[in-house]
Amino acid sequence: MDEHTLKDFRKMLEKNMRGLLEGGQAPYAKLKDHGPNDPMDVADMASHQCDQVLGHTIHYRNHKLVQEIRSALQRIDDGEFGVCSLCSDSIGLGRLQARPTAMLCIRCQEAMESIQRRFAA
Repeated sequence: MDEHTLKDFRKMLEKNMRGLLEGGQAPYAKLKDHGPNDPMDVADMASHQCDQVLGHTIHYRNHKLVQEIRSALQRIDDGEFGVCSLCSDSIGLGRLQARPTAMLCIRCQEAMESIQRRFAA
């Protein structure tokens, strides 16, 4: 992969990471509106619990995405970006454009998902 393309991917990944880090507290903004002594009926409590679960889910996903982005940036630094971590083939520009944090080529990714489906059943 040429240097210009790598720089473009680095910029995109860094921008995505900044967005995730800057917006990291957004899921919890609504949760802070309710104090422990605020009167709530059953519907309010259920809604509040749903908000908490959703907030935690979003926080977890964002945290995981930040880790994936950091890993991709490290692979750029190490000269391994765009190389499948299992078979060492090229991941492919189209796949990287769709998922810049991809560590596997499409063939290895499909094989991995097939194995996971077999064990999940």
